[in-house]
Amino acid sequence: MTPHSFGIALAGAALCMFSANVLVIKQGAERVSLNLGFLISVGVNLLFCGLLLAGQLTLSGTGIGWSWRAVLLFMLGGACSTYLGRWFFFEAVVRMGSAKASLFQVSSPGFAALIAWVALNEALSPARLGAIAFTILGLALIGYVPGMFSRPRRLAPAIGGTAARTRAALSARLKESTLVLGTGGSIAYAISTVVRGAAIRDWNQPLAGALLGASTGLLLHAAFSPDIRTVPASLRAADRRGVMLYLASGVLTIAAQICSIWSLRYIEVALSNLITLSTPLLVIPCGYYLFEKKERLSPRAWMGGGMVLAGVATLTLSR
Repeated sequence: MTPHSFGIALAGAALCMFSANVLVIKQGAERVSLNLGFLISVGVNLLFCGLLLAGQLTLSGTGIGWSWRAVLLFMLGGACSTYLGRWFFFEAVVRMGSAKASLFQVSSPGFAALIAWVALNEALSPARLGAIAFTILGLALIGYVPGMFSRPRRLAPAIGGTAARTRAALSARLKESTLVLGTGGSIAYAISTVVRGAAIRDWNQPLAGALLGASTGLLLHAAFSPDIRTVPASLRAADRRGVMLYLASGVLTIAAQICSIWSLRYIEVALSNLITLSTPLLVIPCGYYLFEKKERLSPRAWMGGGMVLAGVATLTLSR
């Protein structure tokens, strides 16, 4: 097997695990709160990856070396994907269903190319710029909900600070916006892919890189989650099946991340990102039958999804 074929195989394995995770999250979120499930998943990321790294060190009998630049990049990648990207994605799955959430994620290669152009001074051809615009337009079609751009209803006077009520209303509106949730997750994952691609080519340690990312994500969640102190009590009272689903989600996501990071060593960042995040190819047909055809997509969503896929394909194949 050539290095390029090996990279494609790794990205394909990541695609299968990411797709399975989308379906697992949808079921788990119906039984366990999103914040608790997020923490369970990230905690499993850390434990499972730590066990794999310990096994690697034991079997190899050698160290892993060190590169501060790569370590910092892996940590940044973890902050963008394990914390920001996953938070946006979990919220998106709950708000709009696994199929629509996955369609948003397939636009990430377009955002990755745009970020690389801005941050790394990589020139984009007119064809690629057009593909990015076409992809973003498709995103808007997927996430549009009638009335989402209408003025919010005026809040009735109530006891309490006006600023506090305004912040609460803004936070609720952002969480209800499918466009914000889907696009935010897509951009976060794009940033993560770019920085991890730079890191793995400097320091070929996918397990250590994934562990650094998971650790960073867990620390950020512990630092910024308002409900962190209630986790032990919530875990004891949580639905057992829901907890098991999030445990499975943790294993799936970290294994997929390891394969995705490793693939960046052998194939282009845009190609790896395109393969690993093309989850609609598996999620839509599986979700349609597994969930008894409850996740039906409107013609507008299908049109937007086709535009996203066409835009990403053009972006990847054009020069």
